[in-house]
Amino acid sequence: MRSWTIFVSHSLVLSITTTPSHPFTPPAIPLRHNNYGTKSFPLQSSKNAPQDDVPAVYPLSQRKALLIQEASRLDPSIAKDGKGSYSPIGWSNRLGAALTPAAPDIYTADRPFYWNKIDVGCRMTVVRLSNNDLVVHSPIGLDPPLLEALNKLNGNVVHVISPNYEHVKYAKSWGEHFTTASMWGCPGLMEREPQVRWTGEIEYHARPVGYAEWSGVQNHEIEVERDDKTWDRNELQPLHIDVEVNPFTGRPFFNEVIFYHPRSKTLLVTDLYWNYPRGDGVTNAQVTDEIGVDVDDFGVWELAPSVGEIPLGSRAWKVGMDKLFRPFYNNFMIKSEQRDKFQQIARFVTCGDSSGGWEVETIIPAHGDIVRGKELCRKVLERHFNIRCDDDCRGSLGHTLSEGKDNADSSYLEPHYTSKTTLEWLQKMALSYKLEKGEDLLEVLLRESSNGHVSTMRDSTHLKDHLLQLAKVCAQSHLPIASHDFLRDPTGMAIYNYGNRAFLDGFGYEWDEFVELPSKKCVETEAEVEERQMLLDAVKEDAAKACDGTSSGGIQELTAKYDNLIRVRKDRRKILLKGVNLWNVYNLSSDMDLDSARNDIKNGDMKAIGQAVWIKEVEYLV
Repeated sequence: MRSWTIFVSHSLVLSITTTPSHPFTPPAIPLRHNNYGTKSFPLQSSKNAPQDDVPAVYPLSQRKALLIQEASRLDPSIAKDGKGSYSPIGWSNRLGAALTPAAPDIYTADRPFYWNKIDVGCRMTVVRLSNNDLVVHSPIGLDPPLLEALNKLNGNVVHVISPNYEHVKYAKSWGEHFTTASMWGCPGLMEREPQVRWTGEIEYHARPVGYAEWSGVQNHEIEVERDDKTWDRNELQPLHIDVEVNPFTGRPFFNEVIFYHPRSKTLLVTDLYWNYPRGDGVTNAQVTDEIGVDVDDFGVWELAPSVGEIPLGSRAWKVGMDKLFRPFYNNFMIKSEQRDKFQQIARFVTCGDSSGGWEVETIIPAHGDIVRGKELCRKVLERHFNIRCDDDCRGSLGHTLSEGKDNADSSYLEPHYTSKTTLEWLQKMALSYKLEKGEDLLEVLLRESSNGHVSTMRDSTHLKDHLLQLAKVCAQSHLPIASHDFLRDPTGMAIYNYGNRAFLDGFGYEWDEFVELPSKKCVETEAEVEERQMLLDAVKEDAAKACDGTSSGGIQELTAKYDNLIRVRKDRRKILLKGVNLWNVYNLSSDMDLDSARNDIKNGDMKAIGQAVWIKEVEYLV
């Protein structure tokens, strides 16, 4: 693990990102105001055209056309040849341009960046403020074509930001060239890089306007002194990721500050998020693979064409970042005592709406493809941060149904395991288990589990809330536990809505994809689908018979244990389930409902809304 950390840090020291900004404002073209803010997109005007001919929201085709028009103004070769004149095209500069318009008042300078002969890519971003000042984010190497392109933005470079410890290589040269520009670093960067002509640092614990109200954190907890020489913080909002630590040094590794541009609803990140392309070079195809939805908003298009096969080294780099570094960062570089705060930050960035938070519609990472589209951006960030915006949780991780309870231990769980929705469902699972099996589900799991950590949780004085304790035991148990409901599909098809860590690991799924998966996907052949459905139907029928008194055995016997069920993982490997405990889930909310529920089931007035299972043992067959 140590060698991997060094490998990543060396590469990121070299990969620098910058983004130039300026409005799409060719001087010869009249401008109109639009929903993106003042003087953003140039529109051809006609003295005979009515004043209301500008749409409230530009359709996708027109947004693309305006970006293409501005790109052609900056580099006429784009209009002539369909590509820029700056460099050959490749995955790290798909257009081959010195500067590319990315969103209203936002431009990017995309470049290859080589670490040990591997192109790991880098991107600078430029933001144009309403007073025409240009803010350069994560500066790249200066050269004449870039300076020429910046001059076409009709503004002055007033601020240059090095947003983390790794994206600072070119700050010195920018400070020397733009002698009147203010040079800003992330917290602690001035001491680390004294050769740069610094103006100051973005303050520790920087938070944007509205963060305190949205998160519920008291203002005095996040109030910090700000340098009055910075830009208007309402136009470009900083947020310090002040929750990480290098486990080998005990100090922050990136110490990154991310930024949000409200007018264009654009998120700027350097190393907190990346989006390296798929091996075939198709723009944002990796998003389709990871999120499971088509990229219908700026996938492959004129300013971001497909570029053919990605070099082997860059493909290997993507695997390392996605499969090794991301889990290492989330599990080891986020300090355990700061995980609540990190989840709070992630939700503010990801789940914003009209009531607060950032409403991100464009993500510009320093590394990889730009992501556009409100819903797509949300899904991408949910997956990257391992959160779900549907969960009713703004503050600390583990916000539960029981206000005021001590839930500090839940910070060691992924937020979906202690969300309000999950807790409500687990309560129904537990009550239904008691109804059909006659036992307390929590006690059964503690008794059956051979996991020492889980078994000791029974006596934890911190777990005052029984429901939260159940959530923790279910999530952390080595016994695979899952459930599906019949509520989300019009035909009543069963769709998974819960899987604990052991179940997800055993079946090879991530939470986000699993809770949208029809549960019949756990079998492969038509015969197995039919056999499985007969089993589930039998469990429902047997429960009704037991309540009716027409069954010869009790509910415990009828829904007890099934052995030697063959199921299939996501990767199509076969697994054998032994000791399968299956039961129905009813819409119950308290123990007081159990007697009346039995009568309702007997009379046919109450039907199962789902089913749940815990499994004693899983064995791989092939």
